[in-house]
Amino acid sequence: MAPTYRLAFDIGGTFTDFALLDTETGALEIFKCLTTPDDPSRASLHGSRTLLERAGVGAEALTNVIHGTTLVTNALIERKGAKVALLTTEGFRDTLALRTEQRYDIYDLALRFPEPLVPRYLRREIGERTEHTGEIVAEVREADVAAALARIREEDAKDRRGDPGAPELSSVAISFLHSYRNPENERAAADLVRKLWPEADISVSSEVAPEIREYERTSTTVANAFVRPLTREYLRTLATAFAETGYRGRLYLMLSSGGIATVETVSELPVRLIESGPAGGAIGAAHYGGLCGERDLIAFDMGGTTAKICLIEDGRPAISHQLEVARVHRFKKGSGLPIQFPSVEMLEIGAGGGSIAWIDELGLLKVGPQSAGAAPGPACYGLGGTLPTVTDAALVLGYLDPASFLGGEMTLDRAAAERAIDEHVAAPLGVSRTEAAWGIHQLVVENMAAAAKLHIVERGGDPRSYALLASGGAARSTPRRWPGCSATSGSSTRWPPGCSRRSGSSWRRCRSSSRARSRSCSTPPTGTPSAGSSPSWRSRAATWSPRPGWPART
Repeated sequence: MAPTYRLAFDIGGTFTDFALLDTETGALEIFKCLTTPDDPSRASLHGSRTLLERAGVGAEALTNVIHGTTLVTNALIERKGAKVALLTTEGFRDTLALRTEQRYDIYDLALRFPEPLVPRYLRREIGERTEHTGEIVAEVREADVAAALARIREEDAKDRRGDPGAPELSSVAISFLHSYRNPENERAAADLVRKLWPEADISVSSEVAPEIREYERTSTTVANAFVRPLTREYLRTLATAFAETGYRGRLYLMLSSGGIATVETVSELPVRLIESGPAGGAIGAAHYGGLCGERDLIAFDMGGTTAKICLIEDGRPAISHQLEVARVHRFKKGSGLPIQFPSVEMLEIGAGGGSIAWIDELGLLKVGPQSAGAAPGPACYGLGGTLPTVTDAALVLGYLDPASFLGGEMTLDRAAAERAIDEHVAAPLGVSRTEAAWGIHQLVVENMAAAAKLHIVERGGDPRSYALLASGGAARSTPRRWPGCSATSGSSTRWPPGCSRRSGSSWRRCRSSSRARSRSCSTPPTGTPSAGSSPSWRSRAATWSPRPGWPART
């Protein structure tokens, strides 16, 4: 019997990752390549072909292909989706603007909310009504729908006359009051839109998010309408391209809830892909935690743009029934667009490897939220980037080996990283290159540790009772610090819980007092590594000049 394989790939903001599993032997092959933002399917096909060639098999040997993607999230954050119109119940035209009428920060006098995905002039009311019991008081009339669509298309034409480059209206969202109890009026309106405007793409709230809460349901439906044309075209292109390689199986997509769905299902409800990639990492962390006997975990995923965590308790990732995307304030709950459906709860706690370091108007060092992405990427990639990133800082500090990055397929340009840090951080702050790189690194790590600890405590947990499992391309370039650790006297070193803090043991193995698990303490010294030094901190540490206050190493 011929061997069979499973292929999985995840498209991130900077890299696309691949894994090929031999279902008979359990052998696993991995590959990584730069994402192609202009057409993500190009990187997907290139990496898949490369991995199959390395394994010496053809696409016909694949039984399953599973795909995770950040396409939907990026489209919402960057507002690069379809132009959408909204049909809603009479009197509820401004639901998207009024939101829940609650402030996410009561002390911020300049409070901002994200702009609705549908401007007011493209939101139109329909004279229908359904009671909270599901009883229909007023049915949808064709004349009302026709008048609303005529006005919407007139406004769209006016837009394009004023700006020839403006996109054409292509998507319609329908969200009526209490349709979660009785969707009859929404379905009737959808049928009329198809009759009067056959080429329109239609999203109906009773199909997208049939749950109570008008604002959240409408926001979710509009978001689905916003990304559906883009996602449908992308998935059609990807499925066709895989079929041309000889693959005869089905293409599955990773959902935010941790499950999978077919291309056909996801093409109708693409909004369920928002946490597609990160959710896969959390599911994988729970699996490997179980194999190691660790039922309570912090799943830490640091990619090119963001760092996220998921709490795993008793072997199960935390599930949220609502998430937010495109926040105005990155770490403030309530400042984004609510999406209402079950999802693995991923909390954004910091920047990613491609996040850009900059100096604000007060002369303070900041990192992110802007990211260099895959194009042009960090300065050290040599692809045209000139701004300093977290990856550039890690390279200058010696956490990354320029010759072995990306499995040796990409050589990092240390000189370019040094120039970027010198020009944009070290010179403005009046510090040395090493101090500037260490400042970038320390700022990212401390912010992540503090955010993780706060999240765990808010959920009633004790940070000391969780193990940490890191994933993501940038995770290895950050020093391992535990949110529950305390600093030793006279040192800025942070130790895992239960560590034996004897003098001169900054790299000593330690054991948790709460359970029999071993972890390694690793706190980076500062200075400049010698030329040709090893990328491993264990062999590199002797070449550094320790900072005052660091414990001596034995």
